[in-house]
Amino acid sequence: MAEYRVPEFTTGQRTDAALQMLVSFPEREWGQVAKLARLYGVSRTLLYEIRDRVQDAIVEALRPRDAGRPVQAATLTVDKAVVDRAIVTLPLLKGSVRDIRLGLDVLLGVSRSVGYISQTLTAAGEQATVYNLSVRVPLPILGEADEIFQGRKPCLTLVDGRSFLVVNLTPAVSRDATTWGVTYLDVIARGFCFQDLACDGGTGLLAGVREAELAIPLRPDLFHLLHDAYRLTRRLERAAYKAIETAERTRRADLEARGIISRRGRRLKVEIPLPQAEAQEAQAVANFDTWCWLLSEIRQALEPVMPDDSLVSLAVSQATLETAIELLKALDHREITAFADDLREKMSQLLAPLVWLEQHLTPLLKGLDADTQVFILWAWRHRQELNPNIATDIPEALRSVVCAVWDTLGLFHRSSSLAESLHSWLRPYLQIHRGMPKWLLPLLQLFWNHHQFERGKRAGNSPLELAEVQDVPSVAEVFGQLVHPCAAAQPA
Repeated sequence: MAEYRVPEFTTGQRTDAALQMLVSFPEREWGQVAKLARLYGVSRTLLYEIRDRVQDAIVEALRPRDAGRPVQAATLTVDKAVVDRAIVTLPLLKGSVRDIRLGLDVLLGVSRSVGYISQTLTAAGEQATVYNLSVRVPLPILGEADEIFQGRKPCLTLVDGRSFLVVNLTPAVSRDATTWGVTYLDVIARGFCFQDLACDGGTGLLAGVREAELAIPLRPDLFHLLHDAYRLTRRLERAAYKAIETAERTRRADLEARGIISRRGRRLKVEIPLPQAEAQEAQAVANFDTWCWLLSEIRQALEPVMPDDSLVSLAVSQATLETAIELLKALDHREITAFADDLREKMSQLLAPLVWLEQHLTPLLKGLDADTQVFILWAWRHRQELNPNIATDIPEALRSVVCAVWDTLGLFHRSSSLAESLHSWLRPYLQIHRGMPKWLLPLLQLFWNHHQFERGKRAGNSPLELAEVQDVPSVAEVFGQLVHPCAAAQPA
């Protein structure tokens, strides 16, 4: 408590003086104020000020108020200490309901029950669901479908391969054709239009398209094919190094046995003779080198633009794949042969995007000389580094052709790698909450679609902005709407 400027005039004395000063005439005798001033050694002015303050306090205390519990009004001063405490505390919180309770206490000095936090999250999740269902995009989406599981419960994920927009992120009872078919129909009913759909070999994903009788071009997932190929590359590399190590050890053992070299300790023991070890070494190295060469040729054959910046030829790509498959099978390696058989089975589907591209680009490039075609394709390949402005950097006669060609190349799609990347981001949240609470996935979808990318070709834009949605609110604004849903306009 702050000290009085007149220390001898204590709180009890002030209270007694205030009570006497509140007595009005004629009950209070004449000269009573002067007596009190002499008694306590203070001025009469101070006594009158004390009386006025007490009267104001009584009036304020007895003023009529709103019915119900009083509203808790609290303010938080965000200074350096608060910011530093948040920086230290946030990495230690896992995001569970109980950790949210702890964070409120540590950061804000506010205590809330687990039930209150759970109810708030449930209400916010319902608001987020309504918001997510209201989102509309003007462009057709390059669909990427996949499934993620938590506790044997599937979540059906649908992402736009152009903008990285999460179109659907809902837990499901099963992953059969009917469930996926209903999901596709719901997405279409919300106003989304599919340009195509890429997915892995999941039977439910493809069966859902057939069940819903959708005329969507299907694209096999090149990401999984290459992922399997790179894993096989690492295995072949390890096998080659192991064969080299075995052959080198066998050579040293042979030289030691013939007395050409000597070493301390016991003689080296080998399990196979030197000719066999050298033969295995040569075979393993040859398998690895041939595999790497053929894999690079396969990868290049599936690219829309060749290294010389010319448009890929469908006939050349098909011939390259067929030749590579035969050469892979000739290596007589079990895993390489299995990969070649899988590639042959999927070859027509892998070539389908190139067929579509050739059908759409041939009329656009018709009539242009070879150098102009190379220039247009070169500029598209290096558009991230060049950051060209078609209106100023491209000759007027070519602007319409360049726009059409680049838009067509932008629709070239054959992978569900973005859906896999999203799952990598989702996995820690599902692990923290040990499942898929109803409020979690809608909030995650809402956050993802509004957050701005910090790196890469999408830096500075949110998925909704990349999907050309106008007037997209920031993450802070949209989460403010969840708590106070007097809503600012949602994206249309």
